[in-house]
Amino acid sequence: METKPNIILITSDHHRWDYMGCAGAEQVITPNLDRLAQWGTRLERVYCNTPLCVPSRIAITTGRYAMNTGCFTNRHPVDPDAPTFLHELRNAGYHTAMIGKLHHHVHVWDADFVGHEQDVHRLGFEHVHETSGKMGSGSIGCECQYVRFLREKGIADDYRGWTGRFRQNNGTMRPQEPWPWDETWTQDAYIAGQAREFLAQTPRSKPFYLHLGFVGPHDPYDAPQRYRDMYGQREDALPSTASAYPGPPDAAWQQRDREKWLAYAACITEVDCQIGLVLQTLEEQGQLDNTVIIYTSDHGDNAGDHGFWGKINLYEGSVHVPFIAAGPGIRAGAASDAIAELIDIGQTVCGFAGCPSHYYDQGRSLQPLLLGQTDTHRNDAYCEMGSDKMLYDGRYKLMFGDLTRDTRNELQASPFHGPAFGRPVNLPPDRISLYDLQEDPYERRNLADDPAYGGLLADMKEKLLRRLLCNMQSVPDDRGSVL
Repeated sequence: METKPNIILITSDHHRWDYMGCAGAEQVITPNLDRLAQWGTRLERVYCNTPLCVPSRIAITTGRYAMNTGCFTNRHPVDPDAPTFLHELRNAGYHTAMIGKLHHHVHVWDADFVGHEQDVHRLGFEHVHETSGKMGSGSIGCECQYVRFLREKGIADDYRGWTGRFRQNNGTMRPQEPWPWDETWTQDAYIAGQAREFLAQTPRSKPFYLHLGFVGPHDPYDAPQRYRDMYGQREDALPSTASAYPGPPDAAWQQRDREKWLAYAACITEVDCQIGLVLQTLEEQGQLDNTVIIYTSDHGDNAGDHGFWGKINLYEGSVHVPFIAAGPGIRAGAASDAIAELIDIGQTVCGFAGCPSHYYDQGRSLQPLLLGQTDTHRNDAYCEMGSDKMLYDGRYKLMFGDLTRDTRNELQASPFHGPAFGRPVNLPPDRISLYDLQEDPYERRNLADDPAYGGLLADMKEKLLRRLLCNMQSVPDDRGSVL
């Protein structure tokens, strides 16, 4: 009987697509991701379906767009009884596990992620060890497994005060301040340790699926000093894209932005290092050759592009994510420019597991592409943030709404002011943008403002409308529906 492969989905948080050595950013130190890309295939044009943690991650787990799950912002948790591909994996004989950041729960003050593990079990995970992320376990005050670890080390209160200085924009802490405690106590080091323990102790009587969720390089960009020292003070440490977005003329501002970027890059390197330790354990257990490994991120980070840091907009730095897959049968050392979406992960995992995903899964399996059976995948990529929508057709990108210039104040409900919680989800967008990514990869010229491109703009609007209509589906929990 053919042995089914183990499958590991590794997700990071805030990692934009082009900040890896294997993606051409030689200044970014990612030896383990580079090695993974040599073993397998790197997809160059993969997009998240929502550039914000909770809705993007829920789209991966459910295989459904936000318009159908109702999960548009960090304020919208998933129904724990929603169908997921995890149920199908379990039916196919897989042991399912989740370690680290899943983020399907609302990060509000005093949220209990340990109690939330009951809901994670209902989504289809058997083994659950959930952490709440840097800010969730920090100043926001969530309870999670990592907070319990910090409490055992005697630094939980200090950690929450430390992150609170960042979140409150306190001038005494820069958002790129290095981790001040033992570097083996960072959340990503903790998560990697839990994953290595799982791999060492899990019986081999049946294959496993592990969703391993790291929290870096999400801000605060707090990598321990050792990772920062790898970059030194070299002027060439900045990526080539950084020069494409000139900041304000103020020299002090430019220096702060440079320091921030170096701290962000150091966080990427820390995640890469922890991934290397997990791969090492997998190899020591004799499981590496029979394991499909997928690496991606829930969304990107503008990292200074257009003068912005973070996400929650539709620019490339925010929506374009890394994607590497390696394992049995996957083409080695290959790179593909086929268009794909994170929503495709569930169908892809099920393809390698030899089982179908659930009926409502809207993804498309990447398995034929990764095995070299085809060179194409999707005609376009769709992304949404609240009521604002994006469509990329392989050359042109339509942004039907621009959250960086949003003037809508409705639904910015107290006490959750700000886009992560109160972004409007049913109001017309403020602004329309159209970019030619072939000729203008840094999105500096908005063609929608040029009458000469009126016909192209109309065509892109029609493509977006067709995609919206195709994306709509009936609600699975409406048992009385006749649709």
